Amino acid sequence: MMEKRMMEKIKAQIEDYLQGLLSIMEEEATFEIQGQTPEDIYINITGNIFSIPEERPILTSLERLLQAYLDRETETECKVVIDTNGAIKRKKAALIRFALTAAESARKEHKRIRLNPMSARERRTIHVTLASFPAVKTYSIGKGDQRRVVIEPSQI
Repeated sequence: MMEKRMMEKIKAQIEDYLQGLLSIMEEEATFEIQGQTPEDIYINITGNIFSIPEERPILTSLERLLQAYLDRETETECKVVIDTNGAIKRKKAALIRFALTAAESARKEHKRIRLNPMSARERRTIHVTLASFPAVKTYSIGKGDQRRVVIEPSQI
């Protein structure tokens, strides 16, 4: 029950913050807030939002500002993902499909598959997706911008 009240408070703070931001920017957009815990908040901003491009560095900065605001206002550590027009959800769904296909290929062909370098969020999506996939394991290699996921059969 306490968790539900905390999420209501957090969602109210997010609404106030984003309504103020969109008002200042004079944007006609709406947003939807999803999440059951402070560590898993997803916000999708939709509409004609020219001032908030779908560029990840800008949205990441906005996420950090919103997280800092929420941490201060709610005294709870929050993890926020801001999306525009569902782009992240679509990309995540495609990444999950890709991971499942790659894992099936690794298992059937008994070979290790090294994926292209990707962001920490994308790597995590692959690791979580394949955590219970039968007969394969995943791990990350490399450093910085060259960090990538490796998918391999459990017994190579």
